[in-house]
Amino acid sequence: MFFGLGLLLAFAPCSLPMLPILAGIVVGSGASPRRGLALASTYVVSMALVYAALGVVAALMGANLQGLLQQPWLLASFAALFVLLALPMFGLFELQLPAALRDRLENAGRKQQGGSLFGASMLGLFSGLLVGPCMTAPLAAALLYIAQSGDALHGGLVLFALGLGIGTPLLLLVTLGNRFLPKPGAWMDRVKVVFGFLFLVTALLVIRPLLAESIWLGLWGALLILLASALLQLAHQVQQHTSLCKAAGALLGIWGMALLLGAAGGASDPLQPLKVYAGTSVAAAPSEQHFIGLSEPAALERELAAAKAEGQWVLVDYYADWCVSCKVMEKTVFGNAEVKASLQGVRVLRPDVTESNAASRALLSRFQVLGPPTLLWIGPDGEERRSQRITGAVDAEQFLQIWTNTQERG
Repeated sequence: MFFGLGLLLAFAPCSLPMLPILAGIVVGSGASPRRGLALASTYVVSMALVYAALGVVAALMGANLQGLLQQPWLLASFAALFVLLALPMFGLFELQLPAALRDRLENAGRKQQGGSLFGASMLGLFSGLLVGPCMTAPLAAALLYIAQSGDALHGGLVLFALGLGIGTPLLLLVTLGNRFLPKPGAWMDRVKVVFGFLFLVTALLVIRPLLAESIWLGLWGALLILLASALLQLAHQVQQHTSLCKAAGALLGIWGMALLLGAAGGASDPLQPLKVYAGTSVAAAPSEQHFIGLSEPAALERELAAAKAEGQWVLVDYYADWCVSCKVMEKTVFGNAEVKASLQGVRVLRPDVTESNAASRALLSRFQVLGPPTLLWIGPDGEERRSQRITGAVDAEQFLQIWTNTQERG
């Protein structure tokens, strides 16, 4: 995905026209095709390594500040920032580095000569550091996304892929010539609009833990209506695929209106938003799974000791209010009738690690858990069945299969 985003960035309005100039600087005059490919590859890899380093730093900062990043005010700030980053993509204003810093990096880059592997690598490093007007918003969004993951390896790899995507058109230009590259045009502004909608989607995903299901559904409806209007406007600007744009815009508009109407009635299912208006009798609320909520390590130890004394199976379900997957599993897994029946007689403990404090860290370290959602099984002998631990979201069928295997192994 990030490689594809890099390709889109390479075709941004301020990037594509620079490719022939950049090819001349990197390759130098008189270079053979093989030499040109080696020089361009060196440039691209060097630039991608800069992006990878930025990804690692962002991920490490996210890991160190993981508790802070879970705070509602910060999640709301991130969501607002993604909305702010979307606005330049729609042409409302430009977001770029301060001119003084940008000019310094440009001057330093010009001092490096192309035509040699060292010169190409230095130009690649400076190019990675020189975040132009079209790169600032997308790169900032990517760094914010990675910072929340806290995974340094993942952060480095995805931004390395982003850098490779940005540099791929340069390799094509050096090897195949500019006759195979798309020409600058109005379509480049449409690429920016695509980024704008991607940022708005990211804002909704970031802020989801803070919103009620119906409000979140309504925001999705509003976004779909905006996307529908953009597609209908595009249909009047292009000469090809106008029918497809109009049909897609009409369908998205209808779906968006349905989501808004459903949200007004308290709906939470995006696939059946109008079901709340079906006029059926009020359905009986599903029986709740009897969880034992815990927020202190001592309480966890007491429950584990009691279950062992009674020879009882224990399911430990690590939970947090900000964990979106936990809320999904609450509905799709623990709300499933077959799952409820299978857990009869099982002591279900729910350590709550919503707050970032000493108690939450102790609860997580008790079984070396990285974070929710994580479910683990404790046998009647008081020992965890480590091979059957569930990390990440699963559906009801997977949950039942793992639970059945756990019981069969004893």
